[in-house]
Amino acid sequence: MGTMVKDIDKLTFIKTLKEANLTLLTANDVRKLFEIDKENTLKHLLSRMIKAEVLKPLVKGKYLFLLSDRYPSDFEISNFLVVPSYISLESALSFWGVLSQFPYRITAVTPLKPRSLFIDGKEFVYSKIKKEFFWGYKKVDNFLIAEKEKAVFDYLYFVYKGLRSKSSIDELDLTAKTKRFLKKYAHGKFAQFLKEYVGL
Repeated sequence: MGTMVKDIDKLTFIKTLKEANLTLLTANDVRKLFEIDKENTLKHLLSRMIKAEVLKPLVKGKYLFLLSDRYPSDFEISNFLVVPSYISLESALSFWGVLSQFPYRITAVTPLKPRSLFIDGKEFVYSKIKKEFFWGYKKVDNFLIAEKEKAVFDYLYFVYKGLRSKSSIDELDLTAKTKRFLKKYAHGKFAQFLKEYVGL
């Protein structure tokens, strides 16, 4: 038997989410937590919790729990908004200290279509990468991010494809380890490009 929305008051909702340790959640998470059967029941409950400033809608069907004991990082939010994705390109290069300047956008890659999302004045940019290159990331804290060498690989691949400026290559601090990584995993015309512009 599904739960009636009127039985779920604000305090019960907050307590349940805290016990489940949820900060970022989907409509489906709420459905499962409260065993809700009907779509209208779910919509009504979500609407009430948004009005009560318990939940904040991010994108369709995805929410931020405003009363959580911790606030998610921008990188964590980025992972949550588009699945699958991982932090890469400028954001990852800056995180690993390969790029000195801190990017104003949160950059990630996904095998899905490219898109940009604006939330709270921040831009979350998702660039499409081939499925065969969707690897080389790891979990740090609560988010997935390209490993240092893979972040460089991703970035240079986007330069090769004309999606980033060739002049930006000079800003990258490339170690011998990174160059070995590039040599190992780059093939064909991309490998030729790296020989010419990175000196592999």
